[in-house]
Amino acid sequence: MEKRSLKNFHLPPRLLNWVTTFYNTLTTLERLALGILVILLITSGVLSAVNYVSSHTQLIPQAGGSYHEATIGQPRNINPILASANELDMDIARLVYSGLFRFNNNLELVNDLATNIETAEDQMSYTIRLRDDVTWHDGEAFTADDVVFTIRSIQTPGYGSPLATTFQGVDIEKVDDHTIRFRLPQPYAPFLSSLTVGIAPEHVWSAIEPQNAPLAEQALKPIGTGPFKFSEIATRRKTGNITSLKLVRNEEYYGPKPYLDQVTFTFYSSLEESAQALLTGKADGVGFLSLQLLDEIRSRNVTIHRLLLPQYFAIFFNQQHNQALSEAGVRSALALATDRSQIVTEALHSQGEILHLPIPPGTLSYDGDFPAPAVDLEAAEQNLNESGWVVGDDGIRHKDGQRLHIKITTTDWPEYIRTAEILQQQWRKIGVEVELEHLGAGTIQQTVVQPRQYEALLFGEILPAQPDPYTFWHSTQTRNPGLNLALFKNQEVDKLLEEARKTTDSSVRQEKYQEFQNKILELAPAIILYQPYYLFATTDDIRGVDAKQAALPAGRFNNIEQWHVNVKRVWKDN
Repeated sequence: MEKRSLKNFHLPPRLLNWVTTFYNTLTTLERLALGILVILLITSGVLSAVNYVSSHTQLIPQAGGSYHEATIGQPRNINPILASANELDMDIARLVYSGLFRFNNNLELVNDLATNIETAEDQMSYTIRLRDDVTWHDGEAFTADDVVFTIRSIQTPGYGSPLATTFQGVDIEKVDDHTIRFRLPQPYAPFLSSLTVGIAPEHVWSAIEPQNAPLAEQALKPIGTGPFKFSEIATRRKTGNITSLKLVRNEEYYGPKPYLDQVTFTFYSSLEESAQALLTGKADGVGFLSLQLLDEIRSRNVTIHRLLLPQYFAIFFNQQHNQALSEAGVRSALALATDRSQIVTEALHSQGEILHLPIPPGTLSYDGDFPAPAVDLEAAEQNLNESGWVVGDDGIRHKDGQRLHIKITTTDWPEYIRTAEILQQQWRKIGVEVELEHLGAGTIQQTVVQPRQYEALLFGEILPAQPDPYTFWHSTQTRNPGLNLALFKNQEVDKLLEEARKTTDSSVRQEKYQEFQNKILELAPAIILYQPYYLFATTDDIRGVDAKQAALPAGRFNNIEQWHVNVKRVWKDN
């Protein structure tokens, strides 16, 4: 059959004559209207076609592409036994290693290397069955020996693992090549959440003495079982600083394989430098975004992600260093005068959630139905009056020759300085004189937090994803390395915390924690203020990022397997 070309196509003569005659009879205005009508019809047709295609097709991820993250600092030990001492190491380890369990985006504990678990009636023994289809990045088979080696290494003093206290007194034994058993010295409800720690390969690390582990080549060239594996590392010749580290997709990964071909971390010395890398196209994302850079980043082709961690910031009162704070009426008055909404809006630029309870939302024991105390300056002043604090001529209250003076100490980050300034203004309204002190993070830890040398400390605490407030509020934890920063001692609370951490009955545990939280609100040893967002950013080219809640900042990679760059449009199934 002869092919017909559009070049040789002509309208029939009669139709062409009719169109010409009709067009010639039109006035200039009518011709303009006709042209506009034709354009509208064509545009409408195109839009209808586009809308039809859009509604009847979908974009699906395709393999390929890369993600390049700008981050701060230097990697030191990408080894799960030691990684938790450095946030950057934990970020990389999250992609390279797998744990027995992991947290999903809803902070639910789900199986990873584990397939099944049996819990003894006494809640002190856990038998865990392991996957039998897992290989290390170097091709060796993953077995129970690797799990036993990892946990016992964490317990070995020579390693100095930050996780040593987590597994103190825990016994682990190999049942068979793919089964292990843990025995605890006493019941501990959140124990399984401890097993999200990455598992290290015995055949790689067993020949290295514990004290030499941080210096070993493997510390920066890790071998794991996770979705990405180590590819290469680049260093600067003159300084020896690491400039970048590249990971590539693990084609033998036992779970859903990532779409991305590779993930590269580039290391910078400041937040400003990392942000510039993103803005200039040298990076596809930044691992942490400070509030001070938020407006600059926000105006670009970038998506800002907000991650809620199980943490909070609070004012912790040290009643031993300020006699006034030992009075319940004073602490209650300060709590009633604190406007959390103003603090979150002004100090955090609305990048956080108001919080008044010592267990953040999204966890087992958060009582979301318990409303936050309302700001009530009249009630606050009444409490102070009843406590004998009288307003002087300068507006500051005094009693027995002493001014109502409180010193707030915090770190020198702008948002925390601003939080302290707002508290200073709010408390001044009820006659409290507030002095402010802000120090560097390292200084405040060594000279203020550890020796408990403060009157009122504005500070943050990160809880486990499965809450155990014992370390933060039990009377045995008032001294370093305990984290009871309010130096709070209460026998009733001690009992509630002890009982809650031992029971695996979630309803009983929740009841205990609600009683505990009510007690904290009643006695006000601290004022819980807010839960800040952890911010990170990616360009709009990086799709599939779905990070809302996580146990740690590294949890932003919880669904890294779904991150993608390439897409394909396909017709939907009817």
